[in-house]
Amino acid sequence: MGTLIKQELFKLTHKKGTWLAVLFMVVVQIGFAVLSWRYPKFFGTSMFVMNNYIGGALVDFIMIASAASMIAMEFQYGTIKQLLYRKYYRSQVFVSKLLVLLLQMIGLQVVASAMTGILTFIIKPKFDWTQVVDHMPIWRDYLLTTGGSLLVMLMLLSLVILMATWFKTNAAAIACGFIGYFVTAVAAQIIIMFVQRWHWLKWNPFTMLLTGNQIADPKTYHALTLLDTPVMIACTLGYTALFTLIAYLSFRRRAV
Repeated sequence: MGTLIKQELFKLTHKKGTWLAVLFMVVVQIGFAVLSWRYPKFFGTSMFVMNNYIGGALVDFIMIASAASMIAMEFQYGTIKQLLYRKYYRSQVFVSKLLVLLLQMIGLQVVASAMTGILTFIIKPKFDWTQVVDHMPIWRDYLLTTGGSLLVMLMLLSLVILMATWFKTNAAAIACGFIGYFVTAVAAQIIIMFVQRWHWLKWNPFTMLLTGNQIADPKTYHALTLLDTPVMIACTLGYTALFTLIAYLSFRRRAV
């Protein structure tokens, strides 16, 4: 297993796309920090801080592309055969990819958060992280928002990995991942209207996409989701485990 993880990390760190994606994220963060500095009336610093100067959204996009390609490319180029011929179990290959994706997600978030702190200090040195907004210090709101976003991202990645096991090409898997991302985001907003009428619908996975929002603002979103925050966290983790299990079964049965 350790050898497989090292191999996956080697492939990830030696792909030009990996570093180009990080560079693109940093450049975009700098761009939005400049906008916040030049036009403070239209682009408030606090607003951008909560989303890492749009870096939070870019972490999602990068991870979707990475998760889809990491699975699909093994079958597209036939490299999965080489791993299996070396007497590795499919379960070991699958788990090693999951662990590397988790490390990549954490690494990207660390970069995004570090850039957020640096850029905020540069454009607004007197920015008060302890300032209370909506009964909560900004630093705590930031940590809750970031943690909630990563939790939801885990569930989305489990879905992306599942879909990636169905496609034969890398491009198709990535395209499906992005389309699925936007579809689920829209569906999460629409499903809330139905939850208000049919309460049993609150247990569907689309509702769990709002877990991050509810962690940051429990009072507002509890009225929409009709679920307590700990319950939503547990359900999100449960759906993540379920989709990951289904993805593994699909990965295991796929012909090479």
